[in-house]
Amino acid sequence: MKHKGILLTDDFDLAIQPVRDAQGKIVSGLVVGDTIDQNAIMILKLHQGNLKADPLIGVGLTKYMRGKLDRSQIESRMRVHFTRAGLDYDNYKNRLKTSIK
Repeated sequence: MKHKGILLTDDFDLAIQPVRDAQGKIVSGLVVGDTIDQNAIMILKLHQGNLKADPLIGVGLTKYMRGKLDRSQIESRMRVHFTRAGLDYDNYKNRLKTSIK
């Protein structure tokens, strides 16, 4: 599945690159592209209840940084939330391993 949409900056603002016509008027500006990485990051950062459109989604990874959950429990939560968002957890996990190498 291709995830295409409006891209965000590293600060989660809209990525904007204004394009002007011959008269100097802005004719377009939002940057569109593959959103799979930003979708995954949002799922990991969001806490449940943060997203009005789907209040159940959100791993809230930051709360596990000093928690007592082991790796398998965290991966299980990630898998559930990725699946809920329509992302293939195993595929993304493999992509992440490849980019870290």
